[in-house]
Amino acid sequence: MGTTANFQVLRHAVIDASVADRWKTALLEWEVISVEEHPTSEGECVCGQTNLLWMYTIANDANGRTLFPIGSTCVNHFGRTDLNRQITVFRKLLLVRDAAKSGSPITMDTNFFSRAALSFLYEEGVFTPDAYNFGDGWNDYDFLLKMFGVRDKDAITSKQRWKIRKLIDLKITPFVLTDSRLG
Repeated sequence: MGTTANFQVLRHAVIDASVADRWKTALLEWEVISVEEHPTSEGECVCGQTNLLWMYTIANDANGRTLFPIGSTCVNHFGRTDLNRQITVFRKLLLVRDAAKSGSPITMDTNFFSRAALSFLYEEGVFTPDAYNFGDGWNDYDFLLKMFGVRDKDAITSKQRWKIRKLIDLKITPFVLTDSRLG
């Protein structure tokens, strides 16, 4: 990730698309709504930075306008931890989607997940109630959080591995393959 090609260009684009007319207040109107992966890492940010792999769309909550593409470095210039969390979550889920499409193994570790990504999946209703989670998706979410937190992955039992695999295959993978926010 490089530096922003031109912060003033970014600042001007954000202010022009905002209700507020000052950077400090305009940046509060925005949220990250989607990500796309450029197939050849040749995307170009609204600031002018080139060679983007991850291109985000941000939307203005106050007026409905969007800006695309925005690089993660420019999102970081907003100085908002919630936006940084959104780009991290979208990036993780895009990695899960890409692995699912290619048939690569998806593991319950930091290569594919984070606590924030699991929380996002729960908030999105991915862990639907069923007989295996006693009719409460929170139980699946809680289980995956615990498994994610296990430092020695060899300590995870075969039964726990089976449950992790089923949750990834039957709940998480269908979600990431169909969520339009994941380019």
